[in-house]
Formats: sequence, C-alpha cells, structure tokens
Amino acid sequence: MSTLVEIERYISIYGPFILATLGIIGNILSILIFLSPRYRRQSSHFYLLSLAISDLCFLIINLIEDTFRNHNELYGSRLNFLDRSSISMCILVQYARNLTRSLSSWIIVSFTIERLLVVFYPLKRGIICRRKIARFVVSILFLLSFVSHINVPFHYGIIPSSNPKKKNETICDIIPTYRSIYMRFAIATMISVYLVPMCVIGFVNMLICCKLWRKSLLMDKDDTNISSKDKHEIFSSQRLSYFARFLTCLHLSRRSSTSSTVTKQSLHGRTSSLSQYQSIGPWLNTDTNIAQVNGHLINDEHQNQPPPPRSPSTLSANSHQQTKKPSVTSIKAHIQSRTHRVTATLLLVSCSFLLLNTPYCLVWIANYLQDFGNATLISLKEITELFMLTNFCINFLLYCVSGKVFRNELGYILRCKWRELYDRNEIERAARRKSRPKIEIQLNEVKVKPRTSSFCQNNDQPNQRSSFSIYTKKFQHS
Repeated sequence: MSTLVEIERYISIYGPFILATLGIIGNILSILIFLSPRYRRQSSHFYLLSLAISDLCFLIINLIEDTFRNHNELYGSRLNFLDRSSISMCILVQYARNLTRSLSSWIIVSFTIERLLVVFYPLKRGIICRRKIARFVVSILFLLSFVSHINVPFHYGIIPSSNPKKKNETICDIIPTYRSIYMRFAIATMISVYLVPMCVIGFVNMLICCKLWRKSLLMDKDDTNISSKDKHEIFSSQRLSYFARFLTCLHLSRRSSTSSTVTKQSLHGRTSSLSQYQSIGPWLNTDTNIAQVNGHLINDEHQNQPPPPRSPSTLSANSHQQTKKPSVTSIKAHIQSRTHRVTATLLLVSCSFLLLNTPYCLVWIANYLQDFGNATLISLKEITELFMLTNFCINFLLYCVSGKVFRNELGYILRCKWRELYDRNEIERAARRKSRPKIEIQLNEVKVKPRTSSFCQNNDQPNQRSSFSIYTKKFQHS
C-alpha cells in the first residue's frame, strides 16, 4: 500500500507538470492557427477556438494550484504562491477553474449536436453552421457556467495547512465549516459537468456513426448496381446521336455537289429547293443565319462576313477557362469531403472526452460513497486525474492527426512565417472568390440542339457562301 502511495505522490507532481506544459504549448498553437483567415468562417472552428482558450486557462490554473502545491509539500520549494496570496485572489482562481472546466465540457456537447444536425440535414448546413450562432451559443454557455458556480466565493478561502509538519503555512482550499454543504454542490457539479455531457455525447456520436454508415452503404450500392435499363437508354441515345450526325453529313455533301448547278435553275427550281431545305432543315445546325425574302433564300449579309480572326492568346485563354471551369459534381464532392473531414475531427475530440473522463468519474463517485476515507481509492483518484487532465491536452494532437490544413498552418508557425499564415490565405481566398464560376443547378431538362461535326461544316462552308452569293446576284438582276 505504501508503494502505491509513493507512486501516487511522484505522479501527482511530475505527471501534471509534463501534461500541463505540453497542453499549454499545444493550446497556444491551436489558438494561433484558429485565428488565421482560413479558419474564420466556419462555426465548428469557432467552437474549437473557444475550447482551446478554455482548456488553456484550466491548465494554467491547475499548474499554479495543484502542481506547485504538491511540489512544495514534497520538496519545500515554496512555489505555491497562490496559497500565500489574498482571499480574493484565491476565490478568483477557484472560480475560474470551475468555470473553464464546465465550459469546456459543454462546448464539446454543442459542436457534437451541431454535427448531428449537419449529418441528418445536409441541405441546411448553411443555416446551421453559422459563426453568429456559434458565438451566441458559447456566450450562453459562459453565462450559465458563471451562474452555476456562484457558490464558490462562499466556500473557498485561505485556511491553515492540514500538514502537521507545516503548521505555519496556509493553503487556498474549502473552508471546513462549509465542507458538508460544498459536497452537495460537488456531486451536482460532477453530474452537470461530466455525467450529463458524457451521456449526451455518447448517444449523439452513436447516431452520427449510424447515419454515416448507412450513407456509405447507399453510396456503394449506387456505384455498383446500375440497372440494365439505364445502360440500354444510354446506348440508344448514343446511337440516335450518331445517326443524326450521319444524316447531316450526307445532306451537306449532297448540297455541296449540287451547288454548281444552282445558277442555271429557274424560279421554279429555287422554290423547290426551298421546300426541300424546309423538309430536311430540322436535321441541320449550321453556323449561318438564313433569311427569307419574297420566297427566296438570301444569306444574311452580316453572316457573309468572315468571323474575326482569333489570336493565339484568346484561344489559349478560352481553353484555359474551359479547363478550369469545375462541374457541379466536383463541387459537391469537394464540399462533401470537407464536411466529412470536419466531422471526423469533431468525433475524435468528443470521443477522447468520453474515454478520458470516464475513469475519473467512476473513481470519484466511489470515493464519494466512501466519504473520501479509503486511502486506496484516494490514490486511484489522483492517478485517474491524469486521464482527466489529458483531455485538456490531447486536442492539439488530434487536430494534427486528422487535419491536413491544420498541419500546413502549423508548418508556417514553426518556420516563423507569420505573414504567409495571416495574409496569404486571405489573398488566396479573395482571388478564389472572384474566379469562382456561378453554377446554377437546373432541375428541368434542357433541350440540347444537335451539333454537326466540324469536318462537315468546314467542307461545306465555302460552297454555301458561293451558292448563296449567286442566289443574291440572280435575285437582284431579276
């Protein structure tokens, strides 16, 4: 039993010190990254920014209060300056500790519920994931946490140390007169800060995972099971389009062969050719505009003029725009992949909260049932507090594992490229916003005109011009 107590004493000093130091560094880096322009638009990133600030405050207070006090009791280092401070300073620090611990738990509950709504109602993501709503939710949680710990100023103070070897020293702890009343508030705090959030997070995460699993099964079925009817319709439409192009080429070649004899025909022949053109006209899609004047075919003089020559720069610019123009499916796939990445990150954060706080809650409830009189359970509580403390430190590691953009932004910070971190993203996003095409998804079917092959159009274009010019001259002489 003494060995367990000794292990607990050393772990209670060096374990929290290492975890708090790493957690403070990680949360500071997370705050710097979430303040960059790339993370200023989404509500989920605002929740993570608020969570990093709350975790940072809790770790600093825990380092000042528990770690320095345990180090002073073991080595007499007198690092516990909080125990030698005033009563107001003691109350302020204890109030901030309880407030940040409660706020961190409910921030995780908030973005977990938001992610549930996004997964179940993806078309309303723009309404749900608004940064303004996230600010309002965090402000409400802060006020509720502030009010729920109003008992702290009445229960904490500077009291003499319970260590018989250090009778002249004082500590910032619960006033013995109000200890029994404080334990009722403590069990209420344990339920509201840990048990209720853990139940909500576990249930919501189960719903999210089930929904994502069903979506993945449906997507696999859609990709693999294409019906034979759809295949037949695709092949028949392709055959019809090929047949239409073949008839168009035949008609254009026939007209090019008979264009030389058009000048010798009479008015009757011109009217017959007009009727022939009108009968086969729906199969054609030429580039020239035809006008009818007194029953004769006259080529529009604006279309007689050759098109302006295109420079290589304009051709390359047009081709570059066509290649850069994204399709609707690619935009949907990009939005869906980005949503899945954010969902995976938030699920990791909420699951880590669930796993790391469960042992601490169970051991604390066992100590409460034993009136905190069992030395073994007290030692286990000190050890499980390390798991609880790890919950405030591990989020930075989860962001690095699950987020490629987060790792890129971290690289700019480690290389001290602050201008690239805070300016480059804003410039890129502004340029991307200007060059983003406005794509409208039309639900109605669009009738596409049949287009003739470029080979047939190029071969028939000089013959069309010559024949229609001869028509015009004959008509003018007559």
